[in-house]
Amino acid sequence: MGNVILTMQISLDGIVSDEHLWMTLSEEILSDYLEYYNTVDTIVVGSHSYASLAQYWQQAEDSSDALERAIARRINEIPKVVISRSAVDLVWRNSQQMVVKDRHSLAQELEQLIKRTNTISVESGARTWRLFIQGELFDELWSLVHPVIASRGERLFALAEQRLPLHLKNTKTYANGVAGLYYQKQPVR
Repeated sequence: MGNVILTMQISLDGIVSDEHLWMTLSEEILSDYLEYYNTVDTIVVGSHSYASLAQYWQQAEDSSDALERAIARRINEIPKVVISRSAVDLVWRNSQQMVVKDRHSLAQELEQLIKRTNTISVESGARTWRLFIQGELFDELWSLVHPVIASRGERLFALAEQRLPLHLKNTKTYANGVAGLYYQKQPVR
C-alpha cells in the first residue's frame, strides 16, 4: 500500500505561496531533494501550479547547475498526477489528470492510485495540500521551514478544520537556517 507524503516549503508564519519571494535553497537542501525523489514513484500537483512547475522543471534539464539538472531529470521521469475539477492541458511528460469534484472523490481516486504505487509526493499547491489535510489523506509531512516571516500569502493550516496530531519523526537543520521537519500522521484519539 502506498505512502502519501506532503512535501512543502513554508515560512515561519505558515505561508506556502509565492515561495520565490522568501525561499532560500542551498546545495545541501537540493541534495536531500534528489535523494528524496529517488524514493518517489508518483508526484501529485494541483492544477493551479501544474503549468509553472512543468515549465520550470522541463527547462531545468538544461541548467548549468549539475545538481539542479539531476533533480529535473528525475522529476521529469516520475509519473505525475494533476488534480483538477476540469480539463488541464497536459504539457509535462509522464502526466495524467485526476478529475476530482470534492474531498470524497479525491479519497476514492487516491485509493486507486495508492494501490498502484509505493511513494506518492504531494508537491503543490496550497489548495491541494488543504484537500489532503482536511481529508486526512496523507501519511507523512515533510516541511522545510525557512527562517523568514513572509507576512503575506496563503497560510497552509488556516483552514485545517480539525485537530490533527502528528509525530515528529526526524529533523534536520541546514547551514542556511532552514529547518527540515519530517512528521508522521498519528491516529486521532
